[in-house]
Amino acid sequence: MVRLRRWAIVGLWCATAMAQQAGVYRVGGDVKAPLVLQKPEPEYSEEARIAKLQGTVLLSLTVGEDGRTLDLRVRKSLGLGLDEKALEAVSHWRFTPGTKEGKPVAVATSIEINFRMMTSASEWHLARATFTAPEGATLPSVTKAPYPPPSGKAQEGSVALAFDVDEQGMAANIHVENSSDPQWEPEAIALLREWRFQAAVRNGAAVVSRGSLEFRREAVGPGK
Repeated sequence: MVRLRRWAIVGLWCATAMAQQAGVYRVGGDVKAPLVLQKPEPEYSEEARIAKLQGTVLLSLTVGEDGRTLDLRVRKSLGLGLDEKALEAVSHWRFTPGTKEGKPVAVATSIEINFRMMTSASEWHLARATFTAPEGATLPSVTKAPYPPPSGKAQEGSVALAFDVDEQGMAANIHVENSSDPQWEPEAIALLREWRFQAAVRNGAAVVSRGSLEFRREAVGPGK
């Protein structure tokens, strides 16, 4: 059984890319950042656990004058239900509100939620997942995601693959979007061929959909 290690890393900083809203401030000068008081941790979705998806969801939000979260949005997605898990957890966070000249004000900020699993060095894991389906169809989902045993090879690697999920829930028409080194491409493709999916469904019938997955492996070395 895979053991999960979950935690959230908070980054509170000036949200320079966000449009200024009336009564909402950004950190800087006499505007001080809000501080976390309560931080329920997010849970893994079952689909992400099966697929060994790891990475960071970036959220933007406003911390109100009462320390509650407002206007939560996903700015960087992971997929497979982890975006929703991050939103759900942060919606229950509570803060000491930010201040301007010592008075509580609403402050726009960003938060990083990191999802990590207990995996071995040199073991492949999933770093990103996106799926699209025809209009009116459900999205496909991962039902079986076997990985090869850790190889013990010392190099890091990453391979992003695009593919179809056919009506039988299998990966077809696989091609490499990009990779850190061509040596890893056959291994990643062979890995994906063993995966199984719940096919997209429209009007009660399975239909072909599209997927994009990025696989990564970590280097073996001291402290890994």
